Amino acid sequence: MSTYNRFATPRAYVDMIQYNLANGWRDLDDITTIQDDGSTAVTFDAGSEASMFDGRPANYAQIAHDTQSFYIQFNTGYSTDTLAESNYIAILNHNMHDANAVFTVEIDDASNMASATKVSTTGSHTKLINADANDTAGEIDPAQNGWTLITWSKKTSDNQYVRITFAHDTGTGQNFAEDLVIGSIQYGEYIDFPSIDMNITTSIDYEGVKLQRSLGGNLYSTMTSMGAPTWDSTNPFNTTATASEQTYTFKRRHGRVRHSMNMSHITDTTLWASAMQGVEASKFYDAETLHSNFYNKVMGQHLPFLFTIDSTSTEEGDYGMFRLDDSTFSAQQTLHRMWTVKMDLVEDW
Repeated sequence: MSTYNRFATPRAYVDMIQYNLANGWRDLDDITTIQDDGSTAVTFDAGSEASMFDGRPANYAQIAHDTQSFYIQFNTGYSTDTLAESNYIAILNHNMHDANAVFTVEIDDASNMASATKVSTTGSHTKLINADANDTAGEIDPAQNGWTLITWSKKTSDNQYVRITFAHDTGTGQNFAEDLVIGSIQYGEYIDFPSIDMNITTSIDYEGVKLQRSLGGNLYSTMTSMGAPTWDSTNPFNTTATASEQTYTFKRRHGRVRHSMNMSHITDTTLWASAMQGVEASKFYDAETLHSNFYNKVMGQHLPFLFTIDSTSTEEGDYGMFRLDDSTFSAQQTLHRMWTVKMDLVEDW
């Protein structure tokens, strides 16, 4: 728990699906959205399958309420277990409380989930945001609309496919109480940043304001951006059971947040992979370093990511979507095998 903008161990949740769609390793054909019978198509009343994987939570998909139980499955394409490692899932901008929806998360090497590990089972994951357990084993039943985040111990085997199944909370044969809204599904590995220095700067830019002075000397103002757009049922990154909470615009936090921080005395093995590139994945892609697992997988400024100022926080206000504010990765060597990195993050929506 953090709040008051108290930085502890910052964490970035790097989305494997978004990264592999962006680099061309996977495409939308590797994502299956289908009803539980394995053959009946899912009806979208608004948006599309792609809307759930573009990193923009406000751009949501709306699934017809009579779709009943359905699943979304992603094929990582990785036949090597270490490449497909995962330890979190986040579902942003959902109305699962109003739709009476629950979900499960399964991981397996087989596309039919013949011997799947159900990481959504209570005891198999950590509930960080809005992830109450349902009466049925293995189901997560968000008590509020908004968003949900769980983490688990890194899944290092039998992990080529991930399947997220959505159903009515009383059973798979029931219609949802209303159309189910899903803004963004993010799945992959998080990375905890090395120790940060105390000289952190946080600013909020109330951008988009244009001032114009009239001939009579009066000053007039127009504002083109009030901050992150509202979600379907809530204000951004809020969780609530209040109906139409997104219309309570007086509750919004306006402006765009920026964080600037320094990380000093980072060991070379924490920062750099053993090789800048190479055929052996362990030497770069799966090297578990700040550069290879974070900077490279968000592709510099290209991809947004879920970020929190405190890796253990259960406070929704400690989270947001961010991008790197600089296209260049730069590190300065300050001591033998020790480095310093300056990082600037800017809120994104």
